[in-house]
Amino acid sequence: MLELEPFGDRFLTIADDHASKPALRYHGEVMSYEELLREVLIVSNALRQRGLKHGDRVLMACAEKLPMFLCHLGVMMAGGMSVPLNPDFTVHELAYFVTDADPRLAVADGAAAGLLGAVIAEREASCEVLSAQELAGFEGGPLESPCFAADDDCLMLYSSGTTGEPKGAVHSHGSLAHAVAAIAKCWQFTPDDTLLNCLPLYHIHGLSFASHTVLSTGCEMMLEDRFHPRDTMEQMKDATVFYGIPPFHYAFMKRREFPDYARQWEKLRLITCGSAPIRPEVLPELEAIVGQPIINRYGMTETHVITSLPLTGPHKQGSVGLPLPGIEVQVRNKDGTAVEVGEVGGVYVRGPNLFDRYWRMKEGMASTFDEVGWFETGDLAESDEDGFLTMRGRSKDLIIVSGYNVYPPIVERVLNSCPLVQESAVIGVPDERRGERVVAVVVCDDCEPDEAAIKSYAREHLVEYQCPDRVVFFEELPRNTMGKILKRQLRDELA
Repeated sequence: MLELEPFGDRFLTIADDHASKPALRYHGEVMSYEELLREVLIVSNALRQRGLKHGDRVLMACAEKLPMFLCHLGVMMAGGMSVPLNPDFTVHELAYFVTDADPRLAVADGAAAGLLGAVIAEREASCEVLSAQELAGFEGGPLESPCFAADDDCLMLYSSGTTGEPKGAVHSHGSLAHAVAAIAKCWQFTPDDTLLNCLPLYHIHGLSFASHTVLSTGCEMMLEDRFHPRDTMEQMKDATVFYGIPPFHYAFMKRREFPDYARQWEKLRLITCGSAPIRPEVLPELEAIVGQPIINRYGMTETHVITSLPLTGPHKQGSVGLPLPGIEVQVRNKDGTAVEVGEVGGVYVRGPNLFDRYWRMKEGMASTFDEVGWFETGDLAESDEDGFLTMRGRSKDLIIVSGYNVYPPIVERVLNSCPLVQESAVIGVPDERRGERVVAVVVCDDCEPDEAAIKSYAREHLVEYQCPDRVVFFEELPRNTMGKILKRQLRDELA
């Protein structure tokens, strides 16, 4: 295994090597690497003065991205563990994270600051709520030079909780360094790149795949508080890299001016899509408009990016590509043996990019990692003769009808090709006779709902046991902030 300097040390090295180079662009202001490091170390000093010790957790719930990012880095550089949260979480959700993470400090603004304060007071937790502004304005002696070890914890990101209570995935300076190095190598980042980041910083996609990779390569990041189709299309004229999620790309497609803007993206060399699958019927038209492939990839909170389509091809439709450098992937049967090419099995991953543990679950990790370090992702996939991976859903989403396996993505792909359907989500609900039955939740494409017609279309393209037993019509599918459909919510509603 290649030895890399811990992530914090890598950031210090990059900041020194590229001191005068632009690191961040935010609200029209440009911050150099030297200025960024200075601001981060000011926050780091302030946190130490507030009593932050090695390994302490700091909850982060900030709507403004630059203060959030400076405080996040400040926590890691002070030896703490940053715990980013969605600032729009409800008081019930925040109460869960306060109880589970047992933070030493919290950094919040807006409504989240008041809610966190109330939760902490109710639970009589020993946690002070600070604002990003008071940390950034700290003046307290010379800036200390931090020191890191590869196994020092630095980041805890909670899973989305789409199939259960969120779990905190703990990353170390070492695992983070390996994860972003693999991303940078696969996607060929150089200091000449400019990445446009419209993604939230409380999710691994915007925080780590994007922001941490920038800091490890010396390129520039255009940091935007939010995505807006027209504004983002305008900003993409100055970018070489853009990370997207399906809702971003769908929003582009709805804009009449999209093709005109896309012709002006002369610098853009890489457009990705992740966090949720993009509808396959949309992809050809989208790629034709932007004039280049949309690089599909597969990743998790626990692992960072696992696989990606190669930049130079082949760009196999529907595939999430090949493993990144240093990462091993196996597709296995339930008995642990490798599946045959083209067969569906569980995805297992091994590599230095993996998280260390789930928070508060050190003793129970044997069920997650095997004795030689393979992590069971809970995802289902198949691999072709060239090793390209194609995802087939979550193992918990697998539907078993009269002993037959039904993979929701296969059924959804057929339903989405129906002229009456804009998009769909397929779930299994209990059935006394067959074990489970297939239910399709459908959003119509500007037409009247017609359950009989959709069922008839499914019967023409699917085997009998895959066909929906029931079609339910929704105005829109429930999603989390990254566009992932909340199937657990659908099952709870329709079971």
